[in-house]
Amino acid sequence: MKRSKAGLWVIVMTVIAIALFWNVAYYLENKGAYKMKCDFSEVAEECDVLFLGTSHMLTEVYPLELWHDYGITSYNMAGYAQTMPVTYWTFLYALEHANPKVVVVDCYMIESDEVAIEDGFMHLTMDSIPFSKTKVQAVCDLYDDLDSRIEYLWDFSLYHDRWDELTWKDFATGNENARGALFQIGVSDPDPFVWKEMEAEPIDSVGVDYLRKIMEECRKRDIKVILTYLPFPANESKQKAAAYAAQFAGEYGVDYINFLQMDLVDYRIDCLDADSHLNAAGGHKVTSYIGQYLSENCGLADRRQDGLQNWDQDYEDYQRYKIERLRGQESLQNYLVMMADKSFSLCLFVDGESKIWEYEKYADQVKNLAPEYSFSALDRAVQQGEDYLLLLDHKNGVFVDFCGDEGGEAKTSFGKVVYTQTDTGEKALYLGESDENLLRDRDEEGRKLTVQTVVIDHENGEIVDMQRFRESLLTNK
Repeated sequence: MKRSKAGLWVIVMTVIAIALFWNVAYYLENKGAYKMKCDFSEVAEECDVLFLGTSHMLTEVYPLELWHDYGITSYNMAGYAQTMPVTYWTFLYALEHANPKVVVVDCYMIESDEVAIEDGFMHLTMDSIPFSKTKVQAVCDLYDDLDSRIEYLWDFSLYHDRWDELTWKDFATGNENARGALFQIGVSDPDPFVWKEMEAEPIDSVGVDYLRKIMEECRKRDIKVILTYLPFPANESKQKAAAYAAQFAGEYGVDYINFLQMDLVDYRIDCLDADSHLNAAGGHKVTSYIGQYLSENCGLADRRQDGLQNWDQDYEDYQRYKIERLRGQESLQNYLVMMADKSFSLCLFVDGESKIWEYEKYADQVKNLAPEYSFSALDRAVQQGEDYLLLLDHKNGVFVDFCGDEGGEAKTSFGKVVYTQTDTGEKALYLGESDENLLRDRDEEGRKLTVQTVVIDHENGEIVDMQRFRESLLTNK
C-alpha cells in the first residue's frame, strides 16, 4: 500500500514538474510568432481562403477587412522571408486544421534555391506551430544538422537564457487582432521601377519544386489555387521570375495575378522601405483588389449572415487596434498613411501659411486618401498658398474640399458638417449639432498650428481621434 502511494506521489510530482517546465519554457520564448498567428486553430475551420507567401503577403493582405467588406473568411499564413519549402510546410500544418476552398500563393521566392531561412525569421514561422508529426517532418526536411533540428523542435535550447530580456509582453495574452497579417506604417522613397514586358525563361529551382508540391496537394484536395506576384519596385531579375510564374500558372491551368504590371499602387507614397514592402496605404489597395477578385471569380459565399460572432468581434478589436496605432503617430506622413483607410472618414485642415506643400509628398498623400476624386481645390491651395479643408465621408461617398475663403456645409453619415469663418476671421469647423469649433489657431503653448485632423469611425459615427500638428511635426525626420 505504501509502495503504491509512493508511486502515485512520484507520478503526481512528475506531472507537476512537467507542467511547470512547460510554462517556464513558453514564457521564455520570443512571442513574435504567437502574437501574429496564435488564433489560427480557433478560426481555421471557418476559413474559406488561406494566403501563403513571404512578408509581401504578410503585410499587404488584411483578412479582417476582407471579412468586413466582402464577407470572406480567410487567414494570412505568410511569414517573413519564407522560402517556398517553408511555405509548403506551413501550408501542410494549416491543412491539419482548415479545409479551404481557395489558396492564394505569392510567387516572390519561386526562383530561389534556399531551403530554410534566417534563424530569427524561421522562429517567427515555426515557434507558433505546435509539436506534431508534421512539424517533425518539416524541421527534418528543412535542416540536415542535429543542432538546428533540436533548436526548432525544442526551442528551450535557444530561449533558456532569456530571463533578463523578459517584459510584461511575454506574459500578456492575445494577438495583433489581424488574422495573421501585419500592419506596417511608414513612408520611404522606393528604388527605381520600370515595368518591362519579359519573356518567360525556364526556372529550375527548389522554389519551383516546392510550389509544385503545393499545387499537387491542392489538386488532390480540390482546392482552387490563385498565384500572385504582389507589387513592389521589382528589378529585371524579379520581373523575369514574375513572367515565369505566369507560365507556371498556365501549365496548371490556374489564375495568376501579376500586380507588377498594374497601376494599382503609387510606389512613391505606398512604400514602407526602399526595395520591397508596401505600407498600410498600399496594403489597403491590394486587399481591396484581392477581395473583389475573390468575390467575382471564386464562387465564395458572403458569410456575414452566418452568425460568425468571433469574426464581428475580432473586426471590432481590429478597428480599435488601428485607432490606437493612429493615435500614436507623431508625424503627419505616418498619420496620412493610416488615414488611407476607407473604414474611416476625415476632416483635414491645412493653414495657408504652412510650408507643408514644400514637402513634395504631402499633396500626393492627401490625394491618396481618395484616388477616385479630383482635388481641384487642393491644387489651387498648393499653387496659391491658401487655407485648405478636405471633407471625406467614405461611408456615404461624400467628397468636398475648399480653398482660401471658400466655405459651406455638407450632409454626411456622421451628421451635418459646417466650414465657415468666425466674426474674428478665424476658420471654424462644426460637426452635427455641436457649437464647438473643432479648429484651433494655436496650441496650448501658443505655437502656431499648421495641420489639424478630425477622424470618424464608420461603425458608430463617432470621432475617434483629433490631431493638431505643428510645423516641426510634419516629417518623420
